[in-house]
Amino acid sequence: MNCQESSQLMSLSLDKVATMDEIHQLRIHLERCQSCRAKWASMRRISQLFAGAPPVPPPTGFAARVGQRLAQREARRRWVLGGIILFMGTIVSLTVLALSTIIGAFMSLEQLAGYFLLLSHGPQLVKLVSIGRSLVKAGWLALTAFLSPSGQPILASYSLAVFALTALWVRLVISQQRGYLRKSLARG
Repeated sequence: MNCQESSQLMSLSLDKVATMDEIHQLRIHLERCQSCRAKWASMRRISQLFAGAPPVPPPTGFAARVGQRLAQREARRRWVLGGIILFMGTIVSLTVLALSTIIGAFMSLEQLAGYFLLLSHGPQLVKLVSIGRSLVKAGWLALTAFLSPSGQPILASYSLAVFALTALWVRLVISQQRGYLRKSLARG
């Protein structure tokens, strides 16, 4: 053990937090080192002087100043947190607005493409286009319900039900069309 380590053990011992092994190592070092023995004696005298002295109260207004600083820190933390929430809310709102515009444009293009397909392929494509439009509308309804600030649970559950029923309807229509296709192939 060197003198620096023994100095740390002296402090730990005076604070009564040193282990029995550390105290033993300190005693062995003090037997061998004259300068550390002198330092140990000095530290013990100072510790005894302070142990007998009455505790000094904090300066007047200290607790009030500490409380005020803590309140200022809390206010700054709330201000920063509020700014972050405002920023994230703005981002989400802009995203929802952009998403609605994009979906609206997509639905318009889809409707226009549906009319062109109607002219060339007839009623089957009309069914598929209307199914796709219904699914997109149901998905949009679900998305707006979930992203709304009030979180309207009734609207959210309604939109999920509409989406599920539309998906079920799509499945039934597709299976019905497959059945017609199989019958026409069997005849043909």
